[in-house]
Amino acid sequence: MIAVEIKEVEKNFYDKFLERFEKFQIGDQWTALFFRQLATTLDVMNLKDAINLFLSSCKDNNQRKILQSLKNDIELGKTLAEAMQKFKLIFSHNVIQMMVIAQRSGRMQEISEKLAEQLEKDYKSRKKLYSALYYPAFVLVIAMISIMILINIVLPTFASFFESQGSELPLLTQIFLKSAVFISNNIFLIILLILIIIAGSIYIYKKSPQIQMFFATSILKLPFAGRLISQREYMNAFGSLAFLLESGVQIDEAIGMVADSTSNLFFRSIWLNIKNEVERGGRIRSKIFPPEYQGLITTGEVSGTLVEMLKRCEKLAEFEVEELSAKIPVRAEIFGTFFVGIIVALIVFSVILPVLSINI
Repeated sequence: MIAVEIKEVEKNFYDKFLERFEKFQIGDQWTALFFRQLATTLDVMNLKDAINLFLSSCKDNNQRKILQSLKNDIELGKTLAEAMQKFKLIFSHNVIQMMVIAQRSGRMQEISEKLAEQLEKDYKSRKKLYSALYYPAFVLVIAMISIMILINIVLPTFASFFESQGSELPLLTQIFLKSAVFISNNIFLIILLILIIIAGSIYIYKKSPQIQMFFATSILKLPFAGRLISQREYMNAFGSLAFLLESGVQIDEAIGMVADSTSNLFFRSIWLNIKNEVERGGRIRSKIFPPEYQGLITTGEVSGTLVEMLKRCEKLAEFEVEELSAKIPVRAEIFGTFFVGIIVALIVFSVILPVLSINI
């Protein structure tokens, strides 16, 4: 028998769910902690003994499972990067590639230390963003619950009284009542339809690169969110590129790793174009880079201080991200209040209009 094609079997939905759930249980902070401990212990022991030490002190079952797998593969002669391939959701492509470079260059301890710093910085950045979104999300959920109570409990009670007076309900009141009755009678069908639409949209999105690119480009054009996403992409990209160059990675390879690490297809295409330009002897430049970033990068290339200039770009982007993230709760509260106010006003009018018609 001759193998004519070898390809990885795509995991089913259940396996993907288990992987996502395992990553959620482990948390993003553990990866940074792993490399922090690795950088500390490699100063006094080899890699195998370091993994054994981590395993002996680990109490979390999911973490123990990963460490045990890493230990077994290393004992079989695999490199740490090869052992990490089984856990691509835990150890990202960028992290695995850095381990390849670390073992190839013999700078495992140094690169592990820098990886820990980078992962810790990314984790803190995400935590700030999530913390800024908690309060607006809570306000919107409470608002939606309040609206459902008004439509399904309060409004029908008033409507029964008005109908008993022999008065015909205004059109606005009838719309709210019929909507409430329809939702109550078909709630499970509506939920099923929403789930089907979401699942279908996700399936089409994953199968169509054109739709993915359209979505990636469109989201960057949003008034507030687009700027926040762009600045976050700049912060991660410039920081990662500075880190990779400082670790001894060739500039074209480093730019390729930055492109692979971004989740936005539009920015990935930009970095791949930059990589092609650099390989032909060009410089790091793009029309989408804000002037202040492009100026610092060009200065760094000319003066030989590219890493330092990239770090400055990262700091500028980080400042922008923090400023925009701080405005999220205020803007979301304003939007939520405005949205709830309109709905409540419509409901109040739907109650007052029948009262006015009775008095008349």
